Amino acid sequence: MDILSYISSGILELYVLDQLSPEEKREVELMLEKYPEIKKEVDEISIALEKYGQLSRIKAPGSVEENLFKTLPKKVLTDTQINKSSSSDTLHRNYKLFTILLGILSVFGFGLYYFKFEENKNNILQFEEQKRICDSISGEWQQQYVLLNQINDKNNKIINLQPTPAFEDIVVYLHHNDSGRKNFLQLVNLPDINQDQAFQLWSLKEGEAPKPLDVFVDKNTIIPVLFVDKTSTYAITIEPKGGSKSPSLDKLIGTLSII
Repeated sequence: MDILSYISSGILELYVLDQLSPEEKREVELMLEKYPEIKKEVDEISIALEKYGQLSRIKAPGSVEENLFKTLPKKVLTDTQINKSSSSDTLHRNYKLFTILLGILSVFGFGLYYFKFEENKNNILQFEEQKRICDSISGEWQQQYVLLNQINDKNNKIINLQPTPAFEDIVVYLHHNDSGRKNFLQLVNLPDINQDQAFQLWSLKEGEAPKPLDVFVDKNTIIPVLFVDKTSTYAITIEPKGGSKSPSLDKLIGTLSII
């Protein structure tokens, strides 16, 4: 159970605001019993909501009190009754008015917080999505940096692709490391292909059928590919998406000769 991810998911805030379905609410309550860290987080959220409501409460318009008095029932009293009850009636009326005003202010304050909470929640979701994209791009660049260091190994042998006449402008390099048993393709310039097509690498050995290797659609990048012992030549063809068991010689892009 990744407690930090669960806490940062936003479900605890919705639980405190009573915005969950019965099933989701039961799930959170089970988590509260099982994990003290989650219960502590819920307590802190509840306290934060209460403090925020107090700080961000909205003052009711002046017309509220006037309208409230208009709605109070009118009763004709004698002078004696007025003298005896004026003090208690005033206290009771003020207390009632205070209770009503407090309720109105609470509703206003909670409503404002809820809208602010939803706005902040959307901002957090947008930030997390942007962070995810940045992390993904950063991860790709880090992988390329690692590959770049590997192809700069002094034991690498750099082999130029010998293109066929139909693909004479194509540029590809094979970084072949026999001692480390590693191969890397540096794709500089490859032809355009259809969405239902892919490039495929082949291992060619004398007296044996071509062996299918990596299938890829990458361009202008560096990719690690399979290393096959005693391969004299590697070849690249254009094949149907997913690759083939035997090469399409009419779509042979070129060869990379080890020997």
